[in-house]
Amino acid sequence: MKVYKGYLIALKRNVSTVILYCTIFFGVAVSMVYLSNRGENTGAYSQERLAIGIVDRDNSLWSQALEKYLEQYHDVTVMEDDMDELAEAVYGRRIRYAVIIPENFYEECIQGERKVESVTESGSQWEYYVNSRVDNFINSARVYLAGGYTQEEAAENVLDTADIQAQVELESSREDLGIYNVFRFMPYLYFSILCFVLGLIQKEYQNIDIRRRLEASSMTLKNKNIQSLLAFLTVGIFSWILCEGIGIATCFSEFWSSPNKWLILLNGFTIMLGALAAAFFVGSMARTEAAVNGMANVLSLGFCFLGGIFVPLELLTGVVRRIGQFFPTYWYAQNISILSFNETLTDSLKTTLIQGMGIQILFALACVAVALTVGKARRQEE
Repeated sequence: MKVYKGYLIALKRNVSTVILYCTIFFGVAVSMVYLSNRGENTGAYSQERLAIGIVDRDNSLWSQALEKYLEQYHDVTVMEDDMDELAEAVYGRRIRYAVIIPENFYEECIQGERKVESVTESGSQWEYYVNSRVDNFINSARVYLAGGYTQEEAAENVLDTADIQAQVELESSREDLGIYNVFRFMPYLYFSILCFVLGLIQKEYQNIDIRRRLEASSMTLKNKNIQSLLAFLTVGIFSWILCEGIGIATCFSEFWSSPNKWLILLNGFTIMLGALAAAFFVGSMARTEAAVNGMANVLSLGFCFLGGIFVPLELLTGVVRRIGQFFPTYWYAQNISILSFNETLTDSLKTTLIQGMGIQILFALACVAVALTVGKARRQEE
């Protein structure tokens, strides 16, 4: 078992790297749990009131109705018709948004297709928020008018609809995000530890002098490969126990109360296999220590940024999301999201989970196959 022992001896020399990454992750995990549980989470939601200004160039029944309608949602200030003053108020943050009601508002905006003018900061998120209120007012007015109501009746009914508000409550009993926030970042820890540590060890075993010594010994190539595989699995299982243990320790009560805790650990095991395969690939491809560090950084950071680890999957754009589906981290992130926010798994969710874990394993097999093929080609050249 000389090759197997050689891996473990080399691992001892790099144990400081493992401790460093685990310490950093533990600190981040504790911070994430603290932020997740900070304050009381009642599961209820309330809309945000904005300071907005209104310039009424029409001064009619409908312009006054729009002003009253917006007052039910926002803090409204009637302002002078001066564009310079409006711009100064917006950029000085005295108001977030300015609505300019044009002349002939009823004919041009409610009956016609003209849009209500506005003044806001370029690219401001509030533009869509307030515009949706104005659009709702106009669309409701059109519906009531088309239903045969007079203008006065329609305006009154539109104002009444603003009093109807949905009471939204979070029905799930899981009120914090400890599991999701901690275990979502686990792939970065796996890829960092295994690619940096095992990548360097595997690179040393690709040294031509070491390979020739092993070939000159009585050890067969099959025996060498079996010992290398056992060493990788030993280190991988050790890292899985260590990393998952850190995750459990930081959100202990929530984890053990989760009905999906064993699936969370299984999902972590499959991404660990992917990281092991990536480490084997890095060690087989790189010729220098600097190359190992570079490839390990690219894989760990690239997979985590594009695979929904650092950026939640729902925030990824269409193209980036499609690219991310080629990485095991994407399927890990999808699985951990399902396991964190669903206490009961439907058949479709179970199928999605199995598919995600299967793709992670297939990625590991593909990495190993490519590394073995390239390694064989190199040996033939030498």
